[in-house]
Amino acid sequence: MKITALAVIDKPRGLSSSDVVVKCRGALSHAVGERQKCGHMGTLDPMAQGVLVLGFGKAARLFDIMQDKTKAYRASVEFGYTTDTLDAEGETSDTCDHLPDWDELIAAIPKFVGRIEQVPPKYSALNIAGRRAYDLARRGAHFVVPKREVEIACIDPGTIVEGARGVSKMTFDVECGSGTYIRSLCRDIALACGSLGCMTALTRTRSGVFTLDDCTRLDDFLADPTAHLVDVATTLEKMMPRIDIDQDTARKLLNGRAAELNADGVVAVFCGELLGVARKKEAGYKLDIRLCE
Repeated sequence: MKITALAVIDKPRGLSSSDVVVKCRGALSHAVGERQKCGHMGTLDPMAQGVLVLGFGKAARLFDIMQDKTKAYRASVEFGYTTDTLDAEGETSDTCDHLPDWDELIAAIPKFVGRIEQVPPKYSALNIAGRRAYDLARRGAHFVVPKREVEIACIDPGTIVEGARGVSKMTFDVECGSGTYIRSLCRDIALACGSLGCMTALTRTRSGVFTLDDCTRLDDFLADPTAHLVDVATTLEKMMPRIDIDQDTARKLLNGRAAELNADGVVAVFCGELLGVARKKEAGYKLDIRLCE
């Protein structure tokens, strides 16, 4: 039996997103007696934890839609040094004596809200001339990571540890669009204050419609995977408008033809069951992602 479903895992620190995929795919495959397809809907680095959405079977086709949704994080940054990876798992690459003070931080943070240009870390999965950036960085190759535009909706400072020399550590919440690197954000806030910064902790608190409250502990999923699957249809109804169509219209869409729908934007299409996700094309709506048999 092939499963089409989602799972929302609270990824523990120390595992890669791919590690979680392998474990969960194996557990579900064993539970139902047939190998299942599985993919994650947005990478979390091994040192990060929190909301990791998995798609099983045809639900893996929702990657682009899930990736495009906003995400929220809680991050901790320490000031006065940085590493080659911009996080606590890297090797210290530079230090400085200046620590920002409260006023400098409060003045700097608003500069990073809105549509901004950001340089991703060299230790990242970005494609640089056909190679992963982290592979090039590990080989000691010289390369430049190009800037790209990202969108940050808000940054809310939380705990700020300030001593005689200045702020040594800050925890903050950030809501942002796809492609934002929080490691780079930590670096850039520090630089704007004339200091250096290193991300020391990261938790994804929300991914699209899913929050930490929706998550299943990894061990619980592995123990009983079928009990922790999330319905795709219910999820899509939270993400986009639902359109119910007749069988003639359904046949058109399922045969790859365009149809007129009383809709606006991307929609979840139903004809008794979930057919998939439809998107407006020049000739009308077409089924962009098919999720039914």
